[in-house]
Amino acid sequence: MPLISVNEQDHSLFYEDSGVPLGTEESYTTLIVIHGASFHGGVFRRLLPLAPLHAVRLVLVNRRDSGSSPYTDTDLAQINGNDAAAHENFQRARGMELATFVRCFVEREKVPQASPDGKSGGVSLTGWSSGNFYTLPLLAYADSIPAETREAITPFLRSLIIFDPPRSLLGFSVLEHGFDMLHDASLTPAERAERFAQFFSIWVGTYYTHPNLASRDVSGLQLIPAEGLRTATTLAMSADDMRGVRWTAALESSEVAVRPILPATYAEQVRRALVDDRLAAYWPRYGVDVVWCENIVWVVIDAVWRVEKLRKTADEEGIKGRAFRSLMIPGANHFPHWDEPEATMKFFADVLGNDDKR
Repeated sequence: MPLISVNEQDHSLFYEDSGVPLGTEESYTTLIVIHGASFHGGVFRRLLPLAPLHAVRLVLVNRRDSGSSPYTDTDLAQINGNDAAAHENFQRARGMELATFVRCFVEREKVPQASPDGKSGGVSLTGWSSGNFYTLPLLAYADSIPAETREAITPFLRSLIIFDPPRSLLGFSVLEHGFDMLHDASLTPAERAERFAQFFSIWVGTYYTHPNLASRDVSGLQLIPAEGLRTATTLAMSADDMRGVRWTAALESSEVAVRPILPATYAEQVRRALVDDRLAAYWPRYGVDVVWCENIVWVVIDAVWRVEKLRKTADEEGIKGRAFRSLMIPGANHFPHWDEPEATMKFFADVLGNDDKR
């Protein structure tokens, strides 16, 4: 079982690895993917045999509490309350764990460094859905990562891909439009987890038909699940498929606790990660791509619009921050890696191969 220890307490992250693509041993790119809520890395497993065809080494990481080491009582105490400093410390620790994982992996596997033109080699990180809560801290708290680790991974880091981010990532409530189970403070954590498990397949897996994407307003989006362009992915999955990709135990133990973290903490984390010139001086070549799907649940599209607005405001204020792109996968819902694995792998390979176009 492949594991990498990521802290002094010897907590480990489990991962699956597509391996070195033949013929590209000195130039392949490593793409590390962090999954979202209720799933583990196995939901991306259909991409594993396809990645080497695009000179990509795909690494699927299971988050703490979702197939890797569980969180400790001390960890959970940091997020089960209203202490902003404790919330920030929890997020900072996740950034340090991810940096440690990257360092250990590239050193153990002798991964090629990023090429000078940024088109090959190196490592790109992808957070999918709520997985972005665990990838953004790498950039947001880059100044807290031990200098030795920070310097060790510098020659490898190429980009962060923010894939289908939820609105709550930016510190905004979801309850004012449509519905969302994980953020309803009127429910106990156990009730939220139960309701989430009950409705998740419909809410997140639906193919939404948004009336007016060009409006850049929630009023132009489909808010409530309905019969879409095709069957919702999670409803089309067999029982065996679902058992092979889900990790629902984390919902009650940690997932619902992470969501009520003070909104200001999340908003500041995004600002620090994307549009803070001081922090962007760490790994200055490390750009950001926001990737979103055309037929996704509304909370993602609204999040993307808000990130784009944050970037535009920073430009107007003369803040350089990190190089930035926003890219859409047409015709896809929240699970293109499951429903259309070949097209999805090609899309991400093209993104990686055009870092210089950011």
